[in-house]
Amino acid sequence: MEKKEKGSLWFLVIAFIGIALLLYFQVFKKDTKYYLEKGYSGLIENSFTGIIKTKEVDHDNHNNTVLVFSNGNKLEGLNGYFWGKMQIGDSISKIKGDSTIQVFRNGDKIILEITPFYESLIETQNKK
Repeated sequence: MEKKEKGSLWFLVIAFIGIALLLYFQVFKKDTKYYLEKGYSGLIENSFTGIIKTKEVDHDNHNNTVLVFSNGNKLEGLNGYFWGKMQIGDSISKIKGDSTIQVFRNGDKIILEITPFYESLIETQNKK
C-alpha cells in the first residue's frame, strides 16, 4: 500500500470515530439538565397516596428509592430529597398536576414544594 493510500485510510478511520463520538454525545448521552427536567415533569404528572410502611433503597437498581405503602402499593424513583423528608408511618398525598407533596405526621401537615426544588437544580445546571 502506498503512503498516500495509508494516509487516506487513517483519515477515514479518524473521521469515522469522530462522527461516531459526535452521534453518541448528541443522540444517546443526555446531560444532567435533561434528567432533572424529566424527573420534574414525571413527578408533577404522578399521583400517589398512602401510609408509608417501609422506606427502601434498591441497591440492585442504581440505588433507586422505594416507598412501600400499607396497602401494598409502591412508589419507586422519588427524588432522594423528598424521600429523605418522609418517615415510616407518615401519610402522604400527591395529586396529579399539583406541585406539592403533602405529608401528614403526628397531626401536623408538612408541604414539600416540588417546583422550587427542581427550578433551583435546573438553574444551577444552566450556569455550568
